[in-house]
Amino acid sequence: MDKQLDAGDLDALVLRELSRLPTFGPRRAFADQVVARVRRPQPAPVVLLHRAGAWALQPRRAVGLAAAYAVCVAVGLRLAVPWVTAHAPAFSFVTSWVAAQAQAVFDAAALAVVSWAVELGAADAIHSAAMAGPRLWAALAALTIGYAACVYGMRVLLRAPRRKDVSLASAL
Repeated sequence: MDKQLDAGDLDALVLRELSRLPTFGPRRAFADQVVARVRRPQPAPVVLLHRAGAWALQPRRAVGLAAAYAVCVAVGLRLAVPWVTAHAPAFSFVTSWVAAQAQAVFDAAALAVVSWAVELGAADAIHSAAMAGPRLWAALAALTIGYAACVYGMRVLLRAPRRKDVSLASAL
């Protein structure tokens, strides 16, 4: 018998027969494998940050870099703070109070270091190294060379990459 199916029965029949068909879709991990092969471009600051981190974390450079940055900050502050204090009277009260507090902390720390050095007997060795004449000039020259090396190192570290397709793997 030829029986006509109404729309609801026809839809149910089609869905039932489609559900019996084997599936040929991709595996669940297929999308992850495809995405893993896609190279996502990194913005230049991110690549630069990773390059700087990889460079700075090498053991032989980490200590020298930290010391150079500390010297740069100390020298920069030593030059900037007196100029700001002399040329901005509005800051003089606050800066004098902060300077007094910092001087008190520095004095306490210096007293602790000196008393420790005296107890160890290192004070005699330090006292015997007179810093006058040629030794003073040598120390100032070493400080200047160290500061210039730090500036050059920062320039090298912060320069823009020369290649256009810089990937994170090549930066590390």
